[in-house]
Amino acid sequence: MHKRFGSLRRMIRSKSIAMTSLSIIAFLLTGAVTAGAQSITGKITDAETGSPLPGARVSVTNGGQAAVARSDGTYRLPVAAGPQVVRVSFIGYTPLRDTVVVGAEGATRDYRMSKGGIQLDENVIIGTRASDRTVLNAPVPVDVLTSAEIKQTGAVETSQILQLLAPSFNFPRPTIADGTDHVRPSTLRGLGPDQVLVLINGKRRHTSALVNVNGTIGRGSTGVDLNAIPASSIDRIEILRDGAAAQYGSDAIAGVINIILKADAVTDLGVEVGQNYTALDSLPSSYGSHLTDGDVTVIDASTGKNFAGGGFFHVTGEYANRGATNRSLLDRRANPYLPASDPRNQDPAFNAARNYKQGDARINDLGFVVNAELPTLSSGAQVYGFGGAGHRKGQGAGNWRQPKNSNNVRSIYPDGFLPYINSTINDYSGTLGLRGEISRWKYDLSGLYGHNAFDFDISNTVNPTLGAASPTQFYAGRLKLGQAVGNIDLVRAFPLSSFASPLNVGIGVEARREAYGIEAGEPDSYRDGGVKVLDGNSTLPMGGGTVPGSQVFSGFRPSDANDHSRTNIGGYVDLEANLLKNLLIGVAGRTEHYSDFGSTTNGKASARFEFYPGYAIRGAVSTGFRAPSLGQEYFSSTATNLLNNVLIENRTFPVASEVAIALGAQPLKPEKSVNTSVGLALAPLSNLSLTADYYHITIDDRIVLSGNFQNLGTFLTSKGFPGLTAARFFTNAIDTRTAGVDVVARYAVDFGRYGVSRFTGGYNHTKTKVTRIADTPGALSTQQAVLFDRVEQGRIEVGQPHENIGLTVDHTAGPFTASVHASRFGEVQFRQSISDPKLDETFGSKWITDVNASYRLLQQVRLTVGANNLFDVYPDRQIKVGGANNSGIFPYNGISPFGFNGRFVYAKARYEL
Repeated sequence: MHKRFGSLRRMIRSKSIAMTSLSIIAFLLTGAVTAGAQSITGKITDAETGSPLPGARVSVTNGGQAAVARSDGTYRLPVAAGPQVVRVSFIGYTPLRDTVVVGAEGATRDYRMSKGGIQLDENVIIGTRASDRTVLNAPVPVDVLTSAEIKQTGAVETSQILQLLAPSFNFPRPTIADGTDHVRPSTLRGLGPDQVLVLINGKRRHTSALVNVNGTIGRGSTGVDLNAIPASSIDRIEILRDGAAAQYGSDAIAGVINIILKADAVTDLGVEVGQNYTALDSLPSSYGSHLTDGDVTVIDASTGKNFAGGGFFHVTGEYANRGATNRSLLDRRANPYLPASDPRNQDPAFNAARNYKQGDARINDLGFVVNAELPTLSSGAQVYGFGGAGHRKGQGAGNWRQPKNSNNVRSIYPDGFLPYINSTINDYSGTLGLRGEISRWKYDLSGLYGHNAFDFDISNTVNPTLGAASPTQFYAGRLKLGQAVGNIDLVRAFPLSSFASPLNVGIGVEARREAYGIEAGEPDSYRDGGVKVLDGNSTLPMGGGTVPGSQVFSGFRPSDANDHSRTNIGGYVDLEANLLKNLLIGVAGRTEHYSDFGSTTNGKASARFEFYPGYAIRGAVSTGFRAPSLGQEYFSSTATNLLNNVLIENRTFPVASEVAIALGAQPLKPEKSVNTSVGLALAPLSNLSLTADYYHITIDDRIVLSGNFQNLGTFLTSKGFPGLTAARFFTNAIDTRTAGVDVVARYAVDFGRYGVSRFTGGYNHTKTKVTRIADTPGALSTQQAVLFDRVEQGRIEVGQPHENIGLTVDHTAGPFTASVHASRFGEVQFRQSISDPKLDETFGSKWITDVNASYRLLQQVRLTVGANNLFDVYPDRQIKVGGANNSGIFPYNGISPFGFNGRFVYAKARYEL
């Protein structure tokens, strides 16, 4: 393989904003570390028996520090000096809330917890800059996926965990979709993968370098690779289901996902093994009654330490290997490249092979995450930092090439071949910050940098135009993305006699620099070697035409290579207060200026009114935006296709290119949204909570990737661009309207010595309608249907479930825990390009049931066994001949919201030191 190097000069420039911020932080770190131990220590025990409660969680309400009680019940919680509001929680016990004044020598608090209470109302830090908001008293809907809930899933991918626990989150499993097999898009409330903002510990996460340009949910988008964040490093996940661009900036149209990293002093080791054990109909008995594939092995280890002077250090390492799956059926077609009389057309061994692979790509992940806070400085400030690095190797299959296909070199592959796209994804990020208090203003100054690179290596392939001399593997190029962010946030509470609570004021400034680039592949991956007729055989049905470039994925060409960057700076104001004891009002405004398209200003107003104790109505209205990603502005690729025995060069052009401008492409502008919501938050009983929220989101100028405009040779030649016949580009082509309802209910029952049961139910109804499709530019006026075709409209309107339901019951009794989770995924539809409803296919709703049980041995070892999709449910099969089902070889469509792997069984063991 060729050795590749990025541009060091570009990387250094990309980090300039972050390094400036870090330099400011370093300048402030001149104070000496205080000698006193600033932490809260103590022991947590059962109030009735006095026995220790290992695993009880102690945290401060500002969302920073947390600790978990050790096997003897003792804990150490690092905190800053001054008053701290502490929460203590444990499954089956009444949660405690305490105010502790921490002096120079720290503080000591023992807690005796009583059975009979259930914690249903978690603290949140997303969606507000006040320090005392919970799920139920927040003015907008927020879900908190707790550490216990995350552990109870058998899923090993962060995106899949979110899908299991949050009905408004969708994570389909596309296949044979090039790079999208390796970084699969996810969505919130049925909107695009790039219309949800992802934060880590409250700081913006960079996106993937991959642009999804194939026929999948999220086509044309660039989203965050959530699976690059090891699930074992996560303490909890907060999901803000409301527009929040006025608070957090670009992308927060559908909402915000905030991932909180572990910060406890626990050292543990975990191992999970599992595989699909499933029955697949329509395979001969020689394949057996069951298939076993998709083997999963996950090994994770983490350790944490609390510092004597306050602060903590926690590091997690995780290795995850997921084997490929295959649900393709037998190819029973007569070989179109053999004469009908050829005896091989009647040979089952020749024609009934499972040459194709429809299923998950093989993935091998290695990741590390660090989360830390240093001991408090003499000034009272505290330095914090977190970051991680991940390395992923993947392999996804393309389509089978028949033995005598014109794009095969028979001297290399006499029996045909299945090409593979191999990915190497390197992802790293780091954040360094300083927070403290000056003149009663709490400040948070931070700088961060994140980078993602996606390398394409194509194997088991051939460039047919090189003939028998063709290599069988190629380096096809690299996509790369970098993001540097520097920000300062200030928060202060102002007591006002006319208000029922202090006015919480948040102000801040953020500067961001983003860089995006494409590196060309090796020349053999894209060049035309001149061989037109393979192996001297001139009787091929498709004639002598061969397609240049590595089969399944042609390399990026030098004409595609580029490096681009942009900067933006924004500022916000966020105000929140209880005007009356039972009336909370919040307003926020944000303005940002981008170097490539100008300025945008957005606002938000929210309110919560508790009309009776435990019964509240809440709502919000906001405007939002999403800046076009640099990938959407500058992605470029070239593919040569054989159409009617004629070679057609099809290119994706950046909108600023001369060809795109000649075709009428316009500079991309930001998507703009209006988000309104109204809902109820009810807690009629101490062990029952219910939230129900209606939302309505309109988005103007949504960015999509156009279809392939054909037959442009004459026009482009007249404009000075000969040799080009087809093109596509990104464009602000559509407006949409999304409306829906989210309902979340939690209920708990304490059975005394028989344990505690918790019930959680979630319902999501979402429907999106395309309300406007732009006219094509004049030069393309005869191809209006191509700009945004029926297939793409279907993916947005009916390609994701309109209804999802999630029901969970778990029971804890001493060392034993068991859970049952049932998900109902609503129907989805695949529309064909031809406007004939008879050709469309609808795949009905399905219930998927997951179960697991675990037992704790000697307070240190927990063993778990479980099954996801216990009843081995599959989506409805594709029945249309040809098209997406490839003449019956591909039984399932990639839009299935729960995939098509069948039953997955697993076992886990965790040892805590």
